[in-house]
Amino acid sequence: MTPSASDAAAAAPSADEIVPKIQWLMLLRVAMVTVLLGSTLVINVSDADLFSDPGTLTILGLIIGTYAATIAYAVVLPRVRNHTAFAYLQLVGDVATTLVLVLLTGATESIFVFMFSLVVMNAAILLYRRGALILASVAAAVLCVLYLRSGFGWLGGTLVQPGAASRGLLLAATTNVSALFLVALLAGYLSEQLRDAGRKLETASASLEDLRALNQHIITSIQSGVLSYALDGRVLFMNAAAERILGVSAERVVLGPIGALLGELGPPQAHARAAGERGAPLRWEQQYVRADGDERVLGMSRSPLIDSAGLHRGDILVFQDLTPLRQMEDQIRRTEKFAAIGKMAAGIAHEIRNPLASISGSIEMLQRAENLNQTDRRLMDIVMREIDRLNGLVTDFLRFARPRVGQLESVRLEPLLYEVVEVFGYLGRESMSKRVDVDLLVGQGLEVQADPQQLKQVFWNLLNNAADALSEGGLVQLEARVVGASGAPDDGVEIRVVDHGPGIAPENIARIFDPFYTTKPRGTGLGLALVHRIIEEHGGHVRVESQLGHGATFIVWLPTPDRAPIRPELSPWDSLH
Repeated sequence: MTPSASDAAAAAPSADEIVPKIQWLMLLRVAMVTVLLGSTLVINVSDADLFSDPGTLTILGLIIGTYAATIAYAVVLPRVRNHTAFAYLQLVGDVATTLVLVLLTGATESIFVFMFSLVVMNAAILLYRRGALILASVAAAVLCVLYLRSGFGWLGGTLVQPGAASRGLLLAATTNVSALFLVALLAGYLSEQLRDAGRKLETASASLEDLRALNQHIITSIQSGVLSYALDGRVLFMNAAAERILGVSAERVVLGPIGALLGELGPPQAHARAAGERGAPLRWEQQYVRADGDERVLGMSRSPLIDSAGLHRGDILVFQDLTPLRQMEDQIRRTEKFAAIGKMAAGIAHEIRNPLASISGSIEMLQRAENLNQTDRRLMDIVMREIDRLNGLVTDFLRFARPRVGQLESVRLEPLLYEVVEVFGYLGRESMSKRVDVDLLVGQGLEVQADPQQLKQVFWNLLNNAADALSEGGLVQLEARVVGASGAPDDGVEIRVVDHGPGIAPENIARIFDPFYTTKPRGTGLGLALVHRIIEEHGGHVRVESQLGHGATFIVWLPTPDRAPIRPELSPWDSLH
């Protein structure tokens, strides 16, 4: 019969398995010798002088020899290559030591005969079933020699008379030899079962660790924020995406209250009831303000956290940053408005300008009459001014509805902004009763890809808007700098127009770039809409940051000349995956 793979493995344990067991065997040997032989020595010393009794001296020599052999084993062990043979050598040495001890303490009548079984058990631990059977055979052979010695008087043994004594001797020999093989089989079986259980445990532990690492990798790599918290509101876990979206570190949040991080959680009650009836996770959108003041729109989903016993232990939040998606939706709605306005622009301009031309011509002819009184002339002047204002409105409307971006070229910002500020300084002061100064800070060599005429219109409108916000005059700051790493999606130039006026109310910021939306008594609502439209046509973007009582900052981003105009916002797909 061919031995199985498991039997082969049992016969030849690996070095990693057997070396720690050999070390354990050496410690056990020292402990057994110290306890058993030491106690015997103490008993003998109580009956006779230690140095005059030959048996006591022999036991003392046996103890010292065992210690010396164990030390030699420990010294040689690191240099041994065949650990299995080394183990057999030690076990055979233990059989020899036990034989000497048994001979010194009464041969077949010795109380230490049981130690042969201990050697077999050690063999089972070290070398499994095969090793135990081999050592049981060696120990059985030694026992048989001992009993034959006693039964036949060999090697100085006492001859046992036939009869009951001989039958007792035969029964003892049979019992002890059988016990050796039974111990070998049982201990070998248990040792192999323990080895197999250990290997299965190692495999299961490795699989569990791999699964845990995979789960951790998935949770860490997912782009959605994942956050779990207990029933008492303590945060239990937060992945890297959640840290990035919320702008906080997990170390500062974990074990803290969820309310301090996200405030009141949950969708409207009607939504919650409907989701509960369907058994679906609760979903809602929530405003979140980061520590740096950046306001984000989060798409939240909440599910119960259930343990292995089926008990509700807390909740899991999965959320995404929907801010880029909502910004794109706003842009799409604004573009739809632009498209509708563009279709009406030509017809409206034609229908308005033709009557305006007729009215303007008629009023000019009436103004030439010599018999007009002062009141009539004042009324005609008012009509002409209103005609000019209406014509300017139509002109702005056409410019907004159909911005004609010329050939894009590399434009140096420093001279262009200086020219705008200089013209604004002359013309603006003539049309305003207040003093507004512009502080220009722009780095040398900054260039953007743009139509210079359209760009002048943008910053003229922004400066006018900033001046209007300063009811009593003041300082407007115009700054330009490079942002983003070279070649990165946000690589470009950022221009900021900062005023220190009353600021913009939060409900007005979302609509400030909508056409015909204005908070000024005589505003048309097209100035900032035109700015937004022109910048969008240039592949850039414009936004506003403001707090009531702290002024407003309009931020324009434009691409650099070394790449095509590309908007730097993330796509909805990037924000959700």
